[in-house]
Amino acid sequence: MEDNRRPIYLIIAISALALLSISAQGADTGQELENSSIEPPYVEVPKDHIAMHRAVTEARRTVGEFIAALKHPAPGQHDFEVKEPFSQKGQVEHIWLSDVQFAGNRFQGRVDNQPRKIQGLKLGQLVSVKPNGISDWLYIDHGKLVGGYTVRVQYNELSPKEKMEFDRAADFKIEK
Repeated sequence: MEDNRRPIYLIIAISALALLSISAQGADTGQELENSSIEPPYVEVPKDHIAMHRAVTEARRTVGEFIAALKHPAPGQHDFEVKEPFSQKGQVEHIWLSDVQFAGNRFQGRVDNQPRKIQGLKLGQLVSVKPNGISDWLYIDHGKLVGGYTVRVQYNELSPKEKMEFDRAADFKIEK
């Protein structure tokens, strides 16, 4: 992995304060993120977390917009990532993939956080996933988050103090 962390890692670094690390624990909408130097805590997301379900639905509905931008990024667009729910033995772990490309009607990307529940999947491993199965997508466009629907749900659940800290530290803006 490169030293220049992707924006999602900035989110994770700040997550020591807040909800920006979520574990599925069997739920189909949970997420889990990790930085090699910071162990974010697990936060349970109930299976009936309506906002997270809507976020995943919206990400899947708009994945075509992401693919179009990924295929032909405009100047100022960078850090294209997708989040994939990996399942194994009844456990679900949502993992961000970085360095994403679109080839053969599939996303290819590198596992961008250390898997905790999924055996055999390693940080930096190249994987291929179907667009209709992802749980989120994002990229940065001139310093603004595009997509990142589950990130927005998490951000909206932060306290005002946590939002201020996030906004101060992030190298991008989350607009409503």
